[in-house]
Amino acid sequence: MEKFHELRIDKVLNAFSIQKKKDCFHLNHWLNHEEVLTSTEIEILSIAIQRYNELGDGWNEEELKMHFISLFFLVANINIPQVCKTFYERPLTGVVQGKTLNVICDCMIAQPDFAGLPTKPYFFLQEFKQAQRFGKTDLEGQMLAAMLIAQEKHQDGKPLYGSFIIERHWYFCILQGAEYCVSQSFDATKKEHLIQISYILRQLKNIIQGII
Repeated sequence: MEKFHELRIDKVLNAFSIQKKKDCFHLNHWLNHEEVLTSTEIEILSIAIQRYNELGDGWNEEELKMHFISLFFLVANINIPQVCKTFYERPLTGVVQGKTLNVICDCMIAQPDFAGLPTKPYFFLQEFKQAQRFGKTDLEGQMLAAMLIAQEKHQDGKPLYGSFIIERHWYFCILQGAEYCVSQSFDATKKEHLIQISYILRQLKNIIQGII
């Protein structure tokens, strides 16, 4: 079993023969989406930026999640009863190509069962404060490992969606088969980028319901 902190993106790509790309149809279709936000929603996003600036350099991952990222999900309003629900700090384990993977998902959007527990995951988010990619922790590798576990469990050929965050920079990702696509970065401290992040997260509801 790969240890949690050893799930580096280069190791995961090589171990499972995954091709990493910067452009693909499903990713473009997901990202190129716009809606109209209410004045209240715009104000919430402005508060998020203000909070980030006030936090300075002393915050940790949980503080970032509670004071900053949670406001994005409030505006996106992703949860749909009996269809999809947002879960935090949930373990995910599976066997992919004979290799056992074990991940703690910082955030996961999944179909809940009747007890309210996650069953079928659709979207994964891993966030990390420090801008390091190959140090002790590699959040992109953890996110991709979670997507691979979900892909193995689903066996339906449909894309898996994800995002990893390094400080204020968001990257959106899609895994379909052996093709893994990563977007350009979105700076969540820039209002126009933050609004686009909210559009992207909100679009997950349509994707999950099969509307698009």
